Amino acid sequence: MTTFKGILHDGHEYIAPPTAIPERIERRASESQSARAIAAATTARLARLQSITAALSNTVTQDAVAHSVLHEAIIALECDAGVVVVTNEAQQKLTLLREAGTLDTLMRSFENEQPDSLPGPYAETVEKGVAIYLESFEEMLMRYPGFRTVSKPDSRGAWIFLPLAIDGHAVGALAFGFAKPRKFTVLDRDFADTVSRYCAQAMDRVRLRVAAAAALAEAGEARLMAEEANNAKTVFLRAMSHELRTPAAYLLRLISDVLTVAKLEGARPLRLASIAMKPILAEVEGLCALQARAKRITLTVTPGERDLAVAADAERLQQILLNLITNAIKFTDAGGSVKLTCRANAKMVDVRVTDSGVGIKAADVNRVFEPFVQIDRHLTSDTQQGVGLGLSISRELARAMLGDLTLQSIEGVGSAFTLTLPIASAASLALSTER
Repeated sequence: MTTFKGILHDGHEYIAPPTAIPERIERRASESQSARAIAAATTARLARLQSITAALSNTVTQDAVAHSVLHEAIIALECDAGVVVVTNEAQQKLTLLREAGTLDTLMRSFENEQPDSLPGPYAETVEKGVAIYLESFEEMLMRYPGFRTVSKPDSRGAWIFLPLAIDGHAVGALAFGFAKPRKFTVLDRDFADTVSRYCAQAMDRVRLRVAAAAALAEAGEARLMAEEANNAKTVFLRAMSHELRTPAAYLLRLISDVLTVAKLEGARPLRLASIAMKPILAEVEGLCALQARAKRITLTVTPGERDLAVAADAERLQQILLNLITNAIKFTDAGGSVKLTCRANAKMVDVRVTDSGVGIKAADVNRVFEPFVQIDRHLTSDTQQGVGLGLSISRELARAMLGDLTLQSIEGVGSAFTLTLPIASAASLALSTER
């Protein structure tokens, strides 16, 4: 029997049990297999998200949006039924948009829920704008005792209810049912939450398109708008001639940027409130950590010594920060660093994202904020490139929130983007609302 000798810190010799090394090897092998399984599952989910994004890019009705989302999500989540419901114009009840599979009593409860009755899962997810995960029939009854008359054999074993939110306001719900009880992993929850966001954005895009068409017909300006749209399409296609031939993963970023541009052009109001910086910075750090680790880049987020709150739209603030950090990671080589710091003076908060990347020529510093401008495209692969909308959108959003986005960069040394926003106060929120 083979033993293994070693030296302790005090210089004494010790003999390891003959099973210690094999057990350690076995444990590491098991951990490696688990990591590979998680990576494979993540890759499969990303492929489904790409399929959903590609399908949504061609949808022209809300029903088509719901069909595409349900088809792909049901396969990815391995569930048995799904449903999309929307609020009617009076906002008093939910109506069916699309269903797949056989809905049980809980999933069909949107037909009977009334404001004065005991709240069910649809009422809760729409009114509170929160996702609800029910992992067993027993958990469902504890949370919603009003369904105690429902027969367990006739019900699903687990459920997911998700809000379809536009600018923080739920306009419907997305629900999935599972045949057996199920423990929902972080991967399951992240995927389901992302699907609900994509579904809501696509439905809103359809609504905007329909509203725009109606307005054009009523105003008699269809021809003028068509000419303007054709000119915009020409500019857009020139910038997109290469990107449209890249894999579907690219469409995910493209659709997100184009939807944001549409919203900005439509002058839709921001929802300004007092936003605590520490929680939102922690969330952004978590979302970007995996990308940084995959590229072997050190990501450091320092929220500041004291609690800070800014007057901002929470969703738009997160969008700007994610864009700045992911851009910094994209243009920084392996082994480099990306740092985020947060400081404040009497009236403003500065959020600074610094990287040790390739930097930008002095002549191009101002051009990076222009729409459809890509600086040094050869520095990134085809699948990493966008259409040059991210920084333009981020600066417009910052200025809409009475702040700004600026850049300092040295070619070959790195770049530093500074997002400036007003400190939250009664005066700043009132001024933002008036504007």
